[in-house]
Amino acid sequence: MPDFEAYHRSIAAELVAVRNRIGTLVPHRLTDGAWKETALRAVLRRHLPNAAAIGRGFVVEAGGSSTELDLLVLKPGKPALFKDGDLMIVTPDAPAVMVEVKTGLAGYQEWRDAAKKLAEAGALCKKAIGRSPWLGLFTYDSTTTPVARLLDAVCDANRDVGVAVNCIASGPDLFVRYWPQGEYERGDNLAVDLARVYWRAYRLEGLAPSYFLGNLVDSFCEVDRPESYYAWFARQSGKREYMLEERSGAECQPRIEIG
Repeated sequence: MPDFEAYHRSIAAELVAVRNRIGTLVPHRLTDGAWKETALRAVLRRHLPNAAAIGRGFVVEAGGSSTELDLLVLKPGKPALFKDGDLMIVTPDAPAVMVEVKTGLAGYQEWRDAAKKLAEAGALCKKAIGRSPWLGLFTYDSTTTPVARLLDAVCDANRDVGVAVNCIASGPDLFVRYWPQGEYERGDNLAVDLARVYWRAYRLEGLAPSYFLGNLVDSFCEVDRPESYYAWFARQSGKREYMLEERSGAECQPRIEIG
């Protein structure tokens, strides 16, 4: 029978291998961030449909533009204002997925700054079309930041901007997922949890990158369903038992300015 858990563990190894392979050819420090982004895009292209437009670039609106985004996936059929190789410039209605890629992040402030930058790009799209794209923050190296402080950082970024980062992978083991109202996982108390908004952090040894990619692919292709979820998520019994900590969404609500 297929060994899906071994398959998913190999995704983390594949990302590191592609990153290192590119790095051995182009070792200059100025290209460090670029080839890590290239590695993630290369692996993602092996999983999304061939027609998916995957690159990096900017979102522009009438009054300005986002900062550069490390990874963009466009909605099916959406055009680009400009496209050359991986570089794309698009309008706010076009992105389905936005991802920031980092070597590593350490400390509350670095996590908050990265999450806030990504959330602000999502907010630009939300202002135009009423909803944010799927947002992900991916770091190759494990963080030394305590899980509680990492959750504080992404929670505070959400409170400041009003848009949540959907998933975070930090190194091979730490995975964080935002659970909006109406979504739940196996083991939840549905009488309570269907109405909740939570951040949850999990220790998934060797599986955080595959859970990140699985959730990204699901946001684009809807693979989390009975006929296919077993192939996309390694823990068939669910991941709730591996939860480290959670943060209530009540602590992550946008500030309301009065006066």
